[in-house]
Amino acid sequence: MDRIDKIILEHIQKGSVSGEKLARLTGISRVAVWKRIKRLEKLGYKINHTKNGYILEKETDYITPFEIEKFLKSRFLGKNFVFYEETDSTNIRAKEGDFPHGTVIFAESQTSGKGRKGRRWISEKGKGLYFSVVLRKNLSLENFTIMSLLFPVAVKEAVERHIKNRIHLKWPNDLYINGKKFSGFLIETEIEGNEITKLIAGIGINVNNTEESLKKIETPATSLFVEEKREIDRKQLLADILEIVEDYIESFQIEKILKKADESLLWKGEDVILPEKNIYGKLLGINKDGGLLLMTEKSIKVIYSGDLSLRKKI
Repeated sequence: MDRIDKIILEHIQKGSVSGEKLARLTGISRVAVWKRIKRLEKLGYKINHTKNGYILEKETDYITPFEIEKFLKSRFLGKNFVFYEETDSTNIRAKEGDFPHGTVIFAESQTSGKGRKGRRWISEKGKGLYFSVVLRKNLSLENFTIMSLLFPVAVKEAVERHIKNRIHLKWPNDLYINGKKFSGFLIETEIEGNEITKLIAGIGINVNNTEESLKKIETPATSLFVEEKREIDRKQLLADILEIVEDYIESFQIEKILKKADESLLWKGEDVILPEKNIYGKLLGINKDGGLLLMTEKSIKVIYSGDLSLRKKI
């Protein structure tokens, strides 16, 4: 969707507009206007063709740039909004393009969506939120772990505006409801010296995904719809997420981020294990650098990477 599509939608939502007038307003031919109308209809817009012209009868359920604009309250995040009905991965698109600071790349469906460690992320079209945030604000490399926590902490806060269930953070950056994952994050960077010059945060959230579609996922997964027993307004939810993420980025209060992460930590006080490192112990919390504190048989260990699991009691 581009500027011309937005011009057409802005005018036909107010009333019937002839193809001739739309051609003058957009600077394209009437035939090109008709092709644009057909393309918008394929995106889910219901447009009535009358003798007086075109009129928008119903908006699409898809989150196009025209739709998200009505909800956005953020100052810079999402003002440049790139929309795909389907793409391989929003992170791939973000890495390939020279996008300005604050760009959000959104897809209704991904064919090659990935989470941490290359795990596949199932993206059911029109049901979840699958997007990448591009930041070009130089950040100290030592703050990478904090940034990895910032996104799930902010998303958790935004989602909690819309649901009753409690959300937990599975370190380092997955979100869980009732012991099942509903949101994952993939943070990728470009580094020069000791600074992160470009950060891409890929975010996947199961919103209105059905229980049937979630059965395809190996790890126990859920969605807001499954847990809340009702549909969630994806457009409002995304706008809330971008607003709160932006607030956290601009204020960048490290102590607040760490406190919020620690308070919502999944399995805190329980016995956990990092199988790939053969380390196990009681989960104590998160330290001042964003690392995980584990009380092992010998000492307190600080963990900065790994895939945490609940240790099964024998």
